[in-house]
Amino acid sequence: MTRLSHAKIVLLRHGQCEGGNILRGKTDVNLSELGAATMLNRIKQIDFVPHFPKVSLISSPLQRCQHFTHGLFTELNTANTALSEMNDEAHQSVNTPLPAVQLMPELAEIDFGDWDGVSFDSLYEQFGDKINQYWDNPWQHTPPNAESMSEFETRVASGFNKVCQQLRQVANSPELKGNSPELKGNSPELHVNRSELAKNAPEPLAIIVTHGGVIRTIIALVLGLEQCQGIYNTLSIDYAATVSISVFWADESSEPKFQLHWSA
Repeated sequence: MTRLSHAKIVLLRHGQCEGGNILRGKTDVNLSELGAATMLNRIKQIDFVPHFPKVSLISSPLQRCQHFTHGLFTELNTANTALSEMNDEAHQSVNTPLPAVQLMPELAEIDFGDWDGVSFDSLYEQFGDKINQYWDNPWQHTPPNAESMSEFETRVASGFNKVCQQLRQVANSPELKGNSPELKGNSPELHVNRSELAKNAPEPLAIIVTHGGVIRTIIALVLGLEQCQGIYNTLSIDYAATVSISVFWADESSEPKFQLHWSA
């Protein structure tokens, strides 16, 4: 009999930014007021209470992500503290502050090189054919002085794997390990009923505040897609959109298995 460890990841794209209609990669700009408000409305749809205090906040170091994440940390830590002070049986496990925000450079947006920060109108006027070639096949066409798509994917995969490793450590902590459901066989069933998992709360939760390109790359990684053009030139990920990923481990040495949950 094997005990299944499990966790949840929510990918949150940043909201609308200042700076207008530009190719925004490494260019470091702030959120607009509308962008921040849209992210706040989206994050309010997440029920954090069943996950306290096993909630971690991870952010791209760029301002359009990390500024919001630090504000969210303050709000969540206040709520976590309030629950711990209630002193009832339902919240006896809530007795520690949340871990500090973790800035992860691996989850920053791709560096578009000489094109980065330039308006789309200017780019198409100067480099129309090259821009279209890049959108059609970014693995074969890299902008001048830019990060290649292969380099970007390797970087993002490293960051995502790091998050999964951290969640596994939390999920295997003594206070949670005894609450994991039992499984027969050597691998987790991916159709595990999440309502059953909820009975074994707190489930570790990681909120990753990041970028559209990073989210697309993680989706491709989870789905086992390699150099899938449609992920980048067909899949639309709106500002402040979320994608949830359930992560499962059959044992301490197994590779993680994933379920992808889409929301606009």
